[in-house]
Amino acid sequence: MTTDTQDLGPYGRMYELAPDATMAGSVVPGREFTVHTLDSSGGQIRTDVDYGELDASKFFPVVGPVEVVGVERGDVVEIEILDMDLDPVAHTWTRSGLGLLGQDRFAVMAVDTATLELRPGGPGTPLLAAAQPKAHVGALGLLTDSVEPARTLGHYGGNIDFSAVGVGAKLWITASVPGGGFFIGDVHATIGDGEVCGTGAETGASVSLRLNRLAGVGSILPTVEDIDGRLWVIGVGASVEEALKEATAYCVAKVAEHSGISKDEAYLSVGLLLNVKVCQVVNPRTSVAVSLDGGLDRVLRVVDSNQTTA
Repeated sequence: MTTDTQDLGPYGRMYELAPDATMAGSVVPGREFTVHTLDSSGGQIRTDVDYGELDASKFFPVVGPVEVVGVERGDVVEIEILDMDLDPVAHTWTRSGLGLLGQDRFAVMAVDTATLELRPGGPGTPLLAAAQPKAHVGALGLLTDSVEPARTLGHYGGNIDFSAVGVGAKLWITASVPGGGFFIGDVHATIGDGEVCGTGAETGASVSLRLNRLAGVGSILPTVEDIDGRLWVIGVGASVEEALKEATAYCVAKVAEHSGISKDEAYLSVGLLLNVKVCQVVNPRTSVAVSLDGGLDRVLRVVDSNQTTA
């Protein structure tokens, strides 16, 4: 660890987001720092436990809130994921009432985070398949201006579960409180589209990040640049349709604004170019990520008012 890297350690676990929460520490914009997260069960889930043994009040811990020095309400914070070191074992699990199918029992499967081999019977049993490597941060964002459980999501980020938010990715979110109040948790070794059983491959991790302040950007939806440089926006809603409607309307407005065409022309163009990823469908608020093909995702770029664009 270099002298330019700040290790925040395992402090500041919280289960609720509140605008007046006491900051657990601070970071200077542009300086690398590292946090250590627990899995979404708070480190409780194993293949040898019964659901009745678990303390649900300790589910979904996130690290934070962390003050980003100099950030004011209305600024945009750029969150860059530099590195991730996953725990050796992840667990995917479901329970009564959780997931798309809402089954009536608790079930757990362990997954080796290095191989991502699915062996439902446990180590040494036959291999079913290997999952695609999609290590990412499921929940991250900034404090909101209302009290919310850490496991939910909104325009402040939160439990968005977008698999592109891994090493090399950037996320832009608007600050609702002075200092921003950055938080992070719910790391996944991999995940399927929609998180249909209710969880991904849930694991603890050490995550290295860098935050920056952008002023004068204006109103944005949470925006992601993936490792390949493609831009996505996150729509949130009470249903997939509602989330998709929000993100689509945003894309139409951005295309019209940046291309000098009418909203009707932009709408028709978006109808031919929209690329949709379903992030999760199992929480009260769902999330989708959308992009535009043909290089038109460029209109989604978040630009500091002090920068110039080509």
